[in-house]
Amino acid sequence: MKTTDTTSGRCRADRAVVRLALPLAVLSLALSACTQGGSTAEPTDQETAVQSSTPQPSSTGPSSADGGPAPSATPPATPIPTGSPTGSPSAAPADNALLTISVQQDAGAEPVQYVLECVDGAPGPASTLPDPDAGCAALARLGTAFFTARPNKDIMCTQQYGGPQTASITGDFNGTSVLASFALTDGCEISRWDKARDLLGTAGAQ
Repeated sequence: MKTTDTTSGRCRADRAVVRLALPLAVLSLALSACTQGGSTAEPTDQETAVQSSTPQPSSTGPSSADGGPAPSATPPATPIPTGSPTGSPSAAPADNALLTISVQQDAGAEPVQYVLECVDGAPGPASTLPDPDAGCAALARLGTAFFTARPNKDIMCTQQYGGPQTASITGDFNGTSVLASFALTDGCEISRWDKARDLLGTAGAQ
């Protein structure tokens, strides 16, 4: 009887050890699989078919030499015109005039007359003035206002006498009728004569 009881007790102890060892072995295998990252499952045929049908990005676009996308081209700059802008003021038109210039040295002398013709700023064939180029240049410098202006009585003039000479200019200047007289009776009149000396001659000259 003792032998049988001893054998039974030993068998029960062995079964208990086996029951404890089996879970430990399973746990050890699970930990080993987690540590090594486990095995990668192979895709099934159905998964492979789904992946093949997924559209892939197009590779037909432009690429640079290093394989990256080519930069977009910059449009050429619009050239800037170098000419003068539209509507810019044009050159002033040249002067046209046909004038009779009369110079009298004193009250008893006969007046001397000249003709000045300017066509587009240049002397015309009717000119008899000794220096018609200077005469046309003087007209361009003085303008029509010089010959049509009325004396300003509020201006103080020096009381000086320049001589007995008198002169007159009549005719047409750029479409304006001209009727101007000159004398040397005071400082203001002497100044006017000097401004027109290319037409009248130098004051006091015989």
